Amino acid sequence: MAKFCTNCGKKLVDGKPCDCEKKEEKKVVETEVVTTSSSDLVNEYLEALKGIFVKPVDTMKKFTKKANLTLTVIMLLLNSIIFGLFVYLFAKESVGSVLSSIYYISGRGYEVPASVFFGAFALMIVFFFCLGGLLHLITNLMKKESDFKEIMALIGVNAVFTTVTTLVALVFMFINGWLAAIILAIAGFMFLLNLYHGFVNYTAIDKNKICYAFTVCYAITLFLVCYVLPKIFD
Repeated sequence: MAKFCTNCGKKLVDGKPCDCEKKEEKKVVETEVVTTSSSDLVNEYLEALKGIFVKPVDTMKKFTKKANLTLTVIMLLLNSIIFGLFVYLFAKESVGSVLSSIYYISGRGYEVPASVFFGAFALMIVFFFCLGGLLHLITNLMKKESDFKEIMALIGVNAVFTTVTTLVALVFMFINGWLAAIILAIAGFMFLLNLYHGFVNYTAIDKNKICYAFTVCYAITLFLVCYVLPKIFD
């Protein structure tokens, strides 16, 4: 006597289990993927913005586990754009001040080339991905598990912090250019400090070695971004 599936009613062949359950599981997985990809990135960004100032360590843990690549790219792009704008305006303000003080002429009419903005933007992008790649590499070399997307998510959520602080520095640019530069330098220090603590919590590297590992990665990144790349594109 022929047997039928109690779930979908399909006739079973040679007593083999029906494949309807596998199809249902596949539909569930596809639904979950669609739901994730259509998540509200704006709300997540605002959540990261609030959390990185209030509870930085908890926020880094949360967004590193999610490792939303789209959100990470948005975080890094926004930071790089704001940084490029800061460098462009700072260069314009500085050149104007020099012309006014040395040649006793107004420097307001001087136009800084747009390449300054694009150069600063590109260097920031390279900095983020180079640092992330080196942190990922050195973690694996020490035989500890690491995921590149999670490392970049860790950097991305910290980039939200520097995006806001760079905007603050931009406001102070109209008051005093050097004061704005000091604010940006402090923001950069806080970025590294938060990133270090986030990396400590993320990785399982021996705490006696992690400081050296992080410092080496940062030093190599600075060397590549500040010395090697300018030489290549000079």
